Amino acid sequence: MKLDAILERCRRLEERASVLYRSYAAAARNDPALCALWTALARDEEAHARSVALAGAHLEPTAGWRTWLDGWEEALADVEHGLAEAEHVGPDAPTDRKLSAALELEMTELEALRHVVLAACRAPDAEPPGEHVLRLADVAERLSDDSQVRLQAALLRARTRLKESA
Repeated sequence: MKLDAILERCRRLEERASVLYRSYAAAARNDPALCALWTALARDEEAHARSVALAGAHLEPTAGWRTWLDGWEEALADVEHGLAEAEHVGPDAPTDRKLSAALELEMTELEALRHVVLAACRAPDAEPPGEHVLRLADVAERLSDDSQVRLQAALLRARTRLKESA
């Protein structure tokens, strides 16, 4: 897949994730801790989308169509599926279901893809790796007694630690 196409797709996915988290935040207005989580996640996703757009804007004009990043089709399909599932859950779903959907989405390769496209564009990433997902895992474990949510949070945390140690 051409770098310029994958940049655009990654940016759109990050924007969709932001819209999703904003809808969850709006539905949680009566729960300050939960509303704060969804709002922070939405802001992170907006920042991710901006970083991808900025990287693309600073890319050498011919590099976007001359540079190919192969092997991401399956991961992109997984991200699309995760987003569609989380969007299908909807903002009025129970908190545990929304947390589970968000944790599942964050287990996809969206974050890894963003790091790859930023690196391909030689653009710095201001966010420390793992910060975004660890915040979600921490709050999910604090707010939920659901065994599925707690398992997903633990898996996300373990996966993040493994990536950091590699």
